[in-house]
Amino acid sequence: MEIRWVFVDGYSVLHTWARFLTRKGRERALAKQRDELIHLLRQYADATGRRVTVVFDGYASKRKPDTPEVTVGIEVLYSEPGKTADDVIERVVGLLPNRTEILVVTSDNAERRTVESLGAESRSCEVFEEEVESALKDLGRNVKDHGRGRKITGLRDHFDDRGITA
Repeated sequence: MEIRWVFVDGYSVLHTWARFLTRKGRERALAKQRDELIHLLRQYADATGRRVTVVFDGYASKRKPDTPEVTVGIEVLYSEPGKTADDVIERVVGLLPNRTEILVVTSDNAERRTVESLGAESRSCEVFEEEVESALKDLGRNVKDHGRGRKITGLRDHFDDRGITA
């Protein structure tokens, strides 16, 4: 079955991906790191056509919206106090009917085993990082190739001397 919906444990990714572990990455405020991750996941959703939900542990966020943040292709959730992102992901996956179309991304091996026992697929953050980078490179090539094949012309090129479309 094809993966249609990706659930990402946000802080698991932030503590694993190389771009967030560099000195420069660690010096950025947590909110800035979250924003960068959300931006990358939005691009990934655009590139793959997959629905993406990123879940953050609510205790680590000072700014927790009352409702989920939804943008095209990506949803951002924060767990309730006393709950973890893992709790939210497990509950949602357990409630969904088409679990074989779900991918859960986390570095927590117990969490991965749990969602796999529910019928979903799982990937480590490291493997998903490679998948995201590959998808974004493909997207960049496609955009570049699409732009190369087009000849940009002026409006005059579409009319003859009498003002009739050519």
